[in-house]
Amino acid sequence: MTSSIQYTKTLAAVAVALLTTTAHATEIYANNPAPGDAFTNAVGDAGQAIGSTGWYYNNVRNSTVVGINTDNPHSGNGSVSFAAPANGKADVEYLPGRSLGAFSALSSMSYDWFRDSDSGAGEKLHPSLRVLVDRDGLLSTNDRGYLIFERTYNGNMAAPVNEWVTDTIGAGTFLWNSRFFANTLEPGTNINGTGYAYDATLAEWQAYMPSSAIILGFSSGVGSGWGSFTGAVDNISWTIDSVTTTSNFEVARAAEVPEPGSIALLGLGLAGLALRRRKTKA
Repeated sequence: MTSSIQYTKTLAAVAVALLTTTAHATEIYANNPAPGDAFTNAVGDAGQAIGSTGWYYNNVRNSTVVGINTDNPHSGNGSVSFAAPANGKADVEYLPGRSLGAFSALSSMSYDWFRDSDSGAGEKLHPSLRVLVDRDGLLSTNDRGYLIFERTYNGNMAAPVNEWVTDTIGAGTFLWNSRFFANTLEPGTNINGTGYAYDATLAEWQAYMPSSAIILGFSSGVGSGWGSFTGAVDNISWTIDSVTTTSNFEVARAAEVPEPGSIALLGLGLAGLALRRRKTKA
């Protein structure tokens, strides 16, 4: 009896540990059943919500196609795939409309990405990863900007093709900025006095920003003058105040239907149960 109780306690402890580890891992499902989504837009910029998850297909232009689908399955049956022509662009963005925490509390980001060998974009290019920051923390729209990770500014040259790659961004990773309007920080602003705009680390950006700066979202995307690109991203993750949140992009499977033989066995089982009950009553 003692060993049985101890075994049960052990199983319970393992279950709690697993739940604790995966509590902030979320599967984000496509809007459509398999093969999934293929959102596109011919001109200008357009976007579409991915259910009510806070994730969006965004900044889609010039007939680029983006969507959670089965084109490049990873960590399941799906990922966010991109198919951009030479002048195309598209992003997948998490924009919950609220603060996700202080920018100073961001310790890391990570994601998996894939570049297809059919891509015509420069060999250094791959889906980037960005964090959206509001400098004054007041949710105003005139002082927001992205800090952007790209391998080419971190000592890596040609991006691998036809394989999934994982990149983790930490305190010592170089990031460059898109813009912070209220403080006239134009794209590629030098903040550390090196004379080069693309070698400021996450830690340097955190020291440079006011303590009021907050995180408003995360983003990954391709295009904007790249040339044609085909690829995907998955498992976008960030750690804020020691809490890690991961989004795994999947396509919902149709409900499983029992095989005819299984249905017959189920019927026999129910019939046997009914007969046993009648005999017990007799």
